[in-house]
Amino acid sequence: MAAEPLSPLALTRIRSSVQRHPGAPAARTVQLLLGEIDRLKTPQALAEWDPGIECPLTRRQLQVLIHTANGHTCEAIGPLMGIDPKSVRKHRQCATHRLGARSAAAAVALCLVNGWFPPGGLHLPQIPRRVSPVAVRNTYRERARLLRQTPGEWGTVATYVGGPAARQSAYRLRTGAFKAFRPAGEWDAEAFTDDGVHAVRARYLGEPTTTELMEGAAV
Repeated sequence: MAAEPLSPLALTRIRSSVQRHPGAPAARTVQLLLGEIDRLKTPQALAEWDPGIECPLTRRQLQVLIHTANGHTCEAIGPLMGIDPKSVRKHRQCATHRLGARSAAAAVALCLVNGWFPPGGLHLPQIPRRVSPVAVRNTYRERARLLRQTPGEWGTVATYVGGPAARQSAYRLRTGAFKAFRPAGEWDAEAFTDDGVHAVRARYLGEPTTTELMEGAAV
């Protein structure tokens, strides 16, 4: 099975973990790897990249296309490369012409297909994965069951892509909008952020049932 690329969120968590545990056996190795990842994204690394003799583009032209692929305009690329926007446009036009492409987007596509962009050169956005409603309901049901066994104790319910979504879910949980956390008034919930991760925690304010106590003792 192929390994999935590290998301920006995963990298943030790794950095935070290393900072909290600098004396861990693997901390130094992880720091070196993180440093190499950052180096690959610097303008100097892009300038030194050699895509091979098959690439018909100059390094300048390749750099312009990399920045174009990352969504930068000519006005933004100029300061990054230390040249004026007119020179950026000229490099991009020459690159497009050399590749026989009809547009800058087509030129970028050709570079991607042929592997002419350096590793770490593209800053691809992390596409959020949608979780099925069934999985969400099952998660809430299981978390509610466990929290009912320990009334008054806080426990994380779920994580969210942003603070507003977490705050909305905390409000809905308190008001009984989620079937697993009913009746309303027997639950307290709040949104929080830890190491850049947005989440909701809750606590049960009622009394555990006999069945729930038995289930807790069996675990």
